Amino acid sequence: MPALTDLFIPKHTHFGLSIGRTWIRAVEVSPENKVRTAAEIQIPEGIFKDGVLVNTLVFKDLLHKLVAAGKFSSNYVMVCFPEVYAYSREHNLPLIPLSDVREAISYQVKDLFPFPEEDIYFDWKLVEQSAENLKVVVVAIQKKILDTIVPALIDIGLKPVSFEPGASALSRLLVFNPGQHAIVTEINYRGAYVSVVAGKKTLFTTIVNHPQGETDEVFFTNINQTVLEVITYYKNKGILAEKNTTIVLTGDLASTQFADKMKPHFPYPIELLMTAISNPAFNKAFAVAISPIAPPEDENSINLLPPEIQKKYDRERESIFYRNLFGRSGIVLGIFLVCSIMLFAFLTFERQRLESRVKSITDITASQKPDTQKLLLLNAQAKNIVELAQMRKTARDKLQVITNLLPPTIHITQWEFDDTKQQFILQGEAESRTDLLDFKSKLDASDEFDRITLPLDSLELARNSRFSISFLVKE
Repeated sequence: MPALTDLFIPKHTHFGLSIGRTWIRAVEVSPENKVRTAAEIQIPEGIFKDGVLVNTLVFKDLLHKLVAAGKFSSNYVMVCFPEVYAYSREHNLPLIPLSDVREAISYQVKDLFPFPEEDIYFDWKLVEQSAENLKVVVVAIQKKILDTIVPALIDIGLKPVSFEPGASALSRLLVFNPGQHAIVTEINYRGAYVSVVAGKKTLFTTIVNHPQGETDEVFFTNINQTVLEVITYYKNKGILAEKNTTIVLTGDLASTQFADKMKPHFPYPIELLMTAISNPAFNKAFAVAISPIAPPEDENSINLLPPEIQKKYDRERESIFYRNLFGRSGIVLGIFLVCSIMLFAFLTFERQRLESRVKSITDITASQKPDTQKLLLLNAQAKNIVELAQMRKTARDKLQVITNLLPPTIHITQWEFDDTKQQFILQGEAESRTDLLDFKSKLDASDEFDRITLPLDSLELARNSRFSISFLVKE
């Protein structure tokens, strides 16, 4: 069941943005995680210096071109940045409420990273929880790096909602069985990142630089050596084994050829990380594009969004919530008021109509004679008809015969005689069905009449049934 805030705050879509050392790439996916659009643009030299944005105008122009090329449907964006600018540490804490972990880490930040707490943004992710302690991964980035990127994104109309290292984003793309581990090796033009991933959580990341002038063979050798050292270290710790470890390649230079070149050097399976975008260079942008937006307080993800930006979004969210709450409440109250007025008018009209109908029926009832009086009158008329029948020359004798055959329990209310057809039609009321059938039998047995017709609907009621019977005069 959705939370109350979800009913009054619109759901936001977002796209994923990967800021690399040489390329900026972006991906937007559909609700079914199919790639809707993707774009990339190369970063010229001199835009960043040690991870700090130094040429803001050119960077914003690049972002404008990227957004125009991608034609993204949302201005909300999740961002990942190169692992070289992030610092990750595993840390053990006594078993405390998860809501207190951030405060506990803040007291130990100076021992985890070579920077004062006021100079970094940090976040943590839960790795393991036992009966006695918590194992977390703490990730930090210098404020001077994000504090130059965030304003540039906002200036061009984007709304960043998450920042995380590339290795953290890539770990979510891996699909392994429980107990399996991966050595994720991201190979780019300016360097490579080797990360140990377990259970969609990055345990460790190291960097292999590829400075200008260094040959590709030296770069390849350095990557192999680093991967081997990482495997040896975690194998000695009892974490990695040949049966539970896979080397996964991704990044600008990742390819099946590169994987084939590495295979002779390792006893582990090596595979290319392929996603719906079918281009390993876009894997990080795709990873953040398909990830749900989680605030920095979420213990299962890393989000290095500056706190002031998060507070601003919280204020906007609160404002939107109350604005929509009051607006929709006003609409509901207005609809309720209109419906109440319409219902009152309808009920008033119905009451007047019913009162008028009751009065009309009462007047009609009062002006008419009771049914018993009407029946007596009809019977008297029937008797008069029989008496007057003797005066008619055409049917006088036959009327006398009918009178003699007529049981006292049958009352004639109307009769007709067609001279041309020599046909009688009698209408009346019989006290019982038996009496009516007896009368028909007498007519059948008489030598005076023929073709006696009694409709079936005259026999529906056992008592006090109205009937119509017709017959011809025999010639």
